[in-house]
Amino acid sequence: MPRQQTIIEVRLKNISKCVTITVNTLDVLVNTLKIPGLEAMINTTQSLLKFIQTIKQDKTECAELMEQTHNILNAIIGVYVKSDTGIELPPSTLHEIANFTQTLHKIHTFIEAQQSGSKVKKFFRKGELGGLLKDCKTGLQDGIKFFQVNTLHIQAD
Repeated sequence: MPRQQTIIEVRLKNISKCVTITVNTLDVLVNTLKIPGLEAMINTTQSLLKFIQTIKQDKTECAELMEQTHNILNAIIGVYVKSDTGIELPPSTLHEIANFTQTLHKIHTFIEAQQSGSKVKKFFRKGELGGLLKDCKTGLQDGIKFFQVNTLHIQAD
């Protein structure tokens, strides 16, 4: 009889499906509107999706990072869809998208490190990974704050 999935494994599987749909939507936006600069975000997120189901360590942290990433990706889609031109965004918004892309790369590094490796190696890298996780969470919180404000502003217009 096959092993039953744990709650966190089901959570990771579900968020993977949601993020896949969101990335496909971003890809359509990029290809339809010829939006420059979002390809790196799409490629990094697609790479993350390959890792997410085989995580061995810190599964709960990884699920939370992916859920927040999903929220920000959806907010970025909303910003583009609700903009007047569909392409031109204010410099502050472009700056925050660039910051989020950097955070996404950090998340990728963190999740990739949770794949495998010896316990000894994990022990020595624990401090390094703790700092990286903190950077990921800070970057995500900054992105959530920024894009929620902009989403509300755009909706009010």
